[in-house]
Amino acid sequence: MSGEIRGVGLALVEMPRFRAALERRGERMLARIFSPAELAYAQRKKTGWQNLAARFAAKCAGRAALRAVLGRTLPLSGLEVARKRSGEPVLVLREVVPAEPLALFLSLSHDPDFALASVWVEASA
Repeated sequence: MSGEIRGVGLALVEMPRFRAALERRGERMLARIFSPAELAYAQRKKTGWQNLAARFAAKCAGRAALRAVLGRTLPLSGLEVARKRSGEPVLVLREVVPAEPLALFLSLSHDPDFALASVWVEASA
């Protein structure tokens, strides 16, 4: 990190509430929010819905962090949580090319009750 911080976002998702939303809205909700790669990653996990809750938190935090930088709110589908070779999660812009080079940093955590994500955006030097 060596650039100017342009935005910060934080999101907390309640696991029981997220699971209930999945049960109510099912495939339609999944298709609107998550990319095929995110869904495939979750399907490989024993508790994939918890991984999706963490990714949902990351998308919400990323949206908040990018709002001031981009001047508008992105749809949740405009962000994707991917993984580097090291396994580190990374937030990727899917539908928007920013006017200036940006670096996005993501931290994720979850337990059976909550998923937490923080995102900060820096202008690349």
